[in-house]
Order: sequence, then C-alpha cells, then structure tokens
Amino acid sequence: MLRKARSMTCGSGFSVLFCAMSQEANSGRRYAGQPVEDRQRERRARFLESGLTVFSRDGYANSSVGAICKDAGLSSRQFYEEFTGRESLLVELFALIDRESRTAVLASLDQSTDQSALARIDGAIRAYVQSIGTDMRRARVVLVEVVGAGTKVEKMRGESRRAWSSVLATAAEDAALHGEIPTGDYDLRMLAIIGAVNYVVDEWSGAEPRPPLDEVIRVLSRIVVGAIRA
Repeated sequence: MLRKARSMTCGSGFSVLFCAMSQEANSGRRYAGQPVEDRQRERRARFLESGLTVFSRDGYANSSVGAICKDAGLSSRQFYEEFTGRESLLVELFALIDRESRTAVLASLDQSTDQSALARIDGAIRAYVQSIGTDMRRARVVLVEVVGAGTKVEKMRGESRRAWSSVLATAAEDAALHGEIPTGDYDLRMLAIIGAVNYVVDEWSGAEPRPPLDEVIRVLSRIVVGAIRA
C-alpha cells in the first residue's frame, strides 16, 4: 500500500487529473485526520490508475476486479462502493482520457489562430499524440480495449467520434474560409482521418524503440492534409 501511495504523485497529464480529484479542499467529516470526502476521492483515483494499468496490461476482456483491487491495494468492497463493475470503471477512464485529449487539441487550435492551416494541423496533432500516445496505457485503453467492451462503451465511442469529427471539420472549414484549403464536405473525411490517426498513435505508443515524435507528426500531418485536399 505504501508503494501505491508513493506512485500517485502529482506529475503531468492523467496523474494531474487524479491528484486534483484527491486533493480538492473539503471541510467535511474527517477520518484519521483526513476529510472523509478526500479519502474517497483518493481511493477512486487509485482505482482509476489501477484500472488503467490492469486493462492495458491484461486486456479488458481478461481483467478482473480482483486484479484491479490488488494493484490498487484496496478491497473489492471498496471497489463496489465506487463502481458497479469493470465496465463502469472503463467508461470513466475512457471519458477522462477522451475529454483531456480533446481539451488539449482545442487549446492548441485556439492558440494558433494566426498561423497557417498546416501549422495549426501540426500543433493539433502534436497535442493529441502527446495527450494520448506518450503513455502506452492510455493509448491501449482508449484506442483498443474499449472496442467491443459493451453497449455503454460503444455508445460513448460513437459520441466521441462525432465530437472529434465536429472539432476537425470546424478547423477545416475555418481554413477553407481563408482560402488555404478547398471547400468541401468534411464530415466523412474527418471520420476517416480519425481512424488513420488513431491506428498510427496506437502503433507508435507501444513501439520499442519509439520513432521520434516529430517523424510521427510529419507523417500524420501529410495524411490529414491529403485527406482534406482530396
């Protein structure tokens, strides 16, 4: 348990979100000197972190609540106080990773409004790959393990694809208005782009050794620009 407690440090990316969940100020009931609500947030964060580890390591289909509890150093009773089962844990992980990556891409697009379409595409792809691909566990769970994992998860994947398609189509339409790319029906093109990008990110995140990130960005940018201009 001490080992797991030490591993939940506030670094960057996903762990920052977990730590924010566990460190939010609260003046309610206390247990062993710590607010009960804070202890519950920390426990939930540990289950999320362990779910990320176990689902990516064993595969969602082969995982178990017992393995997740063992990795977290917590009991199954505590698990079921937070989640109804493995699917609800996977749903929350998917939602967190998907939301964080979309936020990163939108921030990149907002900060590059005065740049060329190609520069904006490069920046958005970099933000996405860094958000999802630099931690192999995140890429594995959100791009692979969620596929066919249940009706609720499939519904979320469909909603996610439509949200990403809207983000990319809006960026393409903006570039078209400035005469940088041809006008066109971008919705279906964006769905194709999403599939291609995710396949490359999944392969890159698990590669040993990984190709340089700049090389991946360059390849993906060509794919995106080619699809938009087709």
